[in-house]
Amino acid sequence: MKISCTSQFIHSIMVLAEGHSISFIAGAIAKEVGKTVLVTDAANRVLTIHSPVGGTHDVGAFFPLEPGKNDKIKVNYFSEENGLSEGQWQTKNGPVSYVYLQLKVPGSHYGNLIVLSSLRGLTATQKMTIQQVAITILLALKAQLDQETERTSFMDEIVYDVLYNNYDSKLVLYEKAKHLHWSVDGPYGIAVVDVPLDKILAAKKTGPSQFNSFKPVYTIINEKIVVILSLINLPNSSIKGAITEFGKEYLSNLNYNFIKDVRMGIGAVGNSLADLYKGYQEAKIAVELSRAFDMGSICFFDEMGFLKFIFTAPAEELQEFKNRILWKVVAYDLEMGTDLLNTLRTYVDRRAQVASSAKSLFIHENTLRNRLKKIEELLDMDLNQVDHLVNIYIALQISNMDDYGEN
Repeated sequence: MKISCTSQFIHSIMVLAEGHSISFIAGAIAKEVGKTVLVTDAANRVLTIHSPVGGTHDVGAFFPLEPGKNDKIKVNYFSEENGLSEGQWQTKNGPVSYVYLQLKVPGSHYGNLIVLSSLRGLTATQKMTIQQVAITILLALKAQLDQETERTSFMDEIVYDVLYNNYDSKLVLYEKAKHLHWSVDGPYGIAVVDVPLDKILAAKKTGPSQFNSFKPVYTIINEKIVVILSLINLPNSSIKGAITEFGKEYLSNLNYNFIKDVRMGIGAVGNSLADLYKGYQEAKIAVELSRAFDMGSICFFDEMGFLKFIFTAPAEELQEFKNRILWKVVAYDLEMGTDLLNTLRTYVDRRAQVASSAKSLFIHENTLRNRLKKIEELLDMDLNQVDHLVNIYIALQISNMDDYGEN
């Protein structure tokens, strides 16, 4: 195997052995090749950026990396076929060319080494320097990830104990929290984020790195991302707005990384770690109702009106209520092959407006009136009475929740 620039490679390994950071090594590459150099993690979050002439481009939190034709090729860091991919970053000042090398080994992608230059603008020696020094950054990223994985495992255990009151005493809980440099006193905010399951690991990595001058805590519980936010020194009047801005930034990051169909539920503020279990339960309800009732991407439990009281009732009570209200219509549909339940749902969704409901169902208004009359007979209710409509509305919402749970 032919090796070029061996001295550069050995020097970079020595730099790593001496304990220098990824940022230091990236700065050294920038000086060596005379180009701006960035290092990102696997989610394209910018970890460091260096320019050989001072000053840097305004990249933002994530670099807009375009998938390259070489991305699926195994990287050989000593091959003359260097495996560099090329792309263009569209900035407000026009397109900027860049080349990058994926920092990976079979089965694991740790990040990317990016150089702001076209392939044509790099000499063979510069390409080989980028290629071989990339190994050093790869090793540093792997070591960093291993440390984070160990810390995350310990943190996940504590978070689970906090959210399920799974500890012998508050003293034990607080001792564990101190190891993670958490403040045992609050207040704390909590959010539950529902993303497509195949994107959940990537979505966990794309959350904002700072909130209220603290690092948010991200973990995965029951196939959803849980986020804990420190609200220390944040005025009560500013809490909801600050959390909303955090949520918008998170959703923007996810969208930027092509992660769609996301919902976020926000629970009550906890005055201490020991109080977070209540907010967690509320956030879970909020995210589920947000998706089931299409209540927006960010849903605060305390803004859900009467639904927050109804859907904190035991599941068996909700089912009993739904069945008691709707079962005759459901049974009639099954026996006669009709679709009266959907007619009723449309009528309620359209605020009991006959013309709008008939148009939505593609039927004549008289046909709708006949169906509604049959529904009133089956339910033994008057669709013109507000209290009857409220009970029907609640039963239909419980049915919607059942449909959501099955999907």
